[in-house]
Amino acid sequence: MDLNHARVLVTGATGFIGGRLAERLAIQEHATVRALVRNPDGADLLKSQGVEVVAGDLTDPESIEQAVTDCEAVFHCAALIHDATATQEGFRRVNVEGTRKMLAAAARAQVNRFIHLSSIGVYGVNPLRGTRETDPHQPCGDPYCDSKIEAEQVVLDVAEQTQLPVVVIRPANVYGPRSSFWTVALFEMIKAGHLRLIDGGSGMANHVYIDNLVDGIVLAAQSGRAPGEAFIISDGVNTTWKEFLGYYTQMLGIAPLPSISMSRAWVTGLLQEVATRLTGKPPTLSRRAVAYWTQNGTYSITKARTTLGYVPRIPLHEGMSRTETWLRDTGQLN
Repeated sequence: MDLNHARVLVTGATGFIGGRLAERLAIQEHATVRALVRNPDGADLLKSQGVEVVAGDLTDPESIEQAVTDCEAVFHCAALIHDATATQEGFRRVNVEGTRKMLAAAARAQVNRFIHLSSIGVYGVNPLRGTRETDPHQPCGDPYCDSKIEAEQVVLDVAEQTQLPVVVIRPANVYGPRSSFWTVALFEMIKAGHLRLIDGGSGMANHVYIDNLVDGIVLAAQSGRAPGEAFIISDGVNTTWKEFLGYYTQMLGIAPLPSISMSRAWVTGLLQEVATRLTGKPPTLSRRAVAYWTQNGTYSITKARTTLGYVPRIPLHEGMSRTETWLRDTGQLN
């Protein structure tokens, strides 16, 4: 579809991915962008970019109906992601049932495209090397990942029932300016001395720079071959955690991160899980996390390349350079 002057709705637009996408759609693609946000008072940046801001919530069907009215496309970026206090039901309420409500409203509005932001987390903590879109989902007990699996099934079910043109995007770990976890949280953990490599940092980071991801999302909206398909979007390179996190230590001017063995990390995770049952405080390291940080799975972007014409244009060194500039400009790096 042609995004030029098209009225589109972006959910989660005050967040990292949704915010960058809304900016791109409004400024570069010349779309008429509407943003569904829970708190309009925190949306000044969006308003300054010419984005129409409407108050609403994924759990409120009436606000969703109003937001999607007259829209030609929906970019569904809103999700509950990193929240140690949220219950499994909390993740389901937002990521599954909220998605169901948004899909129903979009179907009634007869939008031309519904882009659903999922995650490579649907492949679990032990993905295959060269994972492709057709490889099976792997529930792993993580409430975020498992809710994303269920949400994708809801997307497919509704699409089949209503003929809604849907596209599923499965991003890798998204880093860059404003990334709350893969940039800011990791950076702060390293700065505080709270992060160590496991097994020498030989696990795979599987990253995507934010602007590369937005490129993929825009292409999925524009391509006539995209509806009904799912696409993995990553930077297309195999990077270890040692290399990825090494960029942050270099920014800080400190020594490379120390490393502990996998067996020691596993025992530490077990003990912290036991302590969690006694204290109720979430562990800083779990056995599932150990498996994640040491997994050697990788992801293929062949389908996105051939079907969408996606090419990751920002390499890791440039993405990290832009990230460093942002960290300095925001006072997080002196």
